[in-house]
Amino acid sequence: MELYIHYKELPDGLSLEDFVGELNEVLDDTGVVCGGEDFRLDLELEDEKVNPKYAQMAVKAYLQRAGFSKETAVEIGGMEIGIYE
Repeated sequence: MELYIHYKELPDGLSLEDFVGELNEVLDDTGVVCGGEDFRLDLELEDEKVNPKYAQMAVKAYLQRAGFSKETAVEIGGMEIGIYE
């Protein structure tokens, strides 16, 4: 299953490379960053191993801790949800 992160900008002091690396750590063996485009990262979740909603919650918690803006959203299954909702 795919999860997309839509963001307007990276928090101060966070590079794109650090962002990708930290997300891969958060996902551990339940998923991986697999691409993206301007202001969007694409993640592939291993839904056979764990319920994708748990990965979505972990990603949202990471984005909040990292200081992403309230305009940042996570999209899964065609549904986009703000990280502070």
